Amino acid sequence: MRRSRAAFVAFALLGLGPLTLIVGCGSTGLLQGEDYAPDGAILQAAPTDRDALRDAACGDDCNDAGEASAPVPVGDGSALPSNTCETAREIGSLAGDQPGAILKTQGTCSEWLRFRATEENSGALGAAMKIAVSLVPQGNDFDLYGYVDPNRDQLVCATPTARSETLGSSTNEAIILTWGEGTVANGADDSRNVGLLVYSPYGPCPASAGWSLTIQAIP
Repeated sequence: MRRSRAAFVAFALLGLGPLTLIVGCGSTGLLQGEDYAPDGAILQAAPTDRDALRDAACGDDCNDAGEASAPVPVGDGSALPSNTCETAREIGSLAGDQPGAILKTQGTCSEWLRFRATEENSGALGAAMKIAVSLVPQGNDFDLYGYVDPNRDQLVCATPTARSETLGSSTNEAIILTWGEGTVANGADDSRNVGLLVYSPYGPCPASAGWSLTIQAIP
């Protein structure tokens, strides 16, 4: 069962102030808003200036830039992460196209995480990057969000690629992230930085709360 929440405040989970929005539309750097500026710079503006700044920075390049949609919902009394997407805790790397490769970590409350998924297969036959992430909660209800850009090797933070918001403090959360090749090799390096957000939607975490996370490449 999935919850519906009314408040959608992306900047709160990204560690931004209430009058700050990051926009642009380039190809490098850290994505924390809608898009990048052409030179990869991160631009900041008050919300009322967003459209003007975006048009000035991007020009015609913004015509095809997608609007951020379905950001992480922030409910009343929710526990915001202890860090930001940019300062996410690094938990290692694994081969995303080698089934069985695995990472594990633990935590206590809301937190941003990141890991590196590398492409190891270089044969003529394609091997997709396919990663399952499972979260086992303890003493608190947690949601799980995954972020990956299938087209470019950059960390994205604004719109979840996959999410799991099952209700219950004893119910596991699980997502699958897939990108890269099909049955034929694409001739590109599909290695990516992947972001994860573990989030407590209903208030501060009790002292006894915690979670364990397993990240595994699957067929």
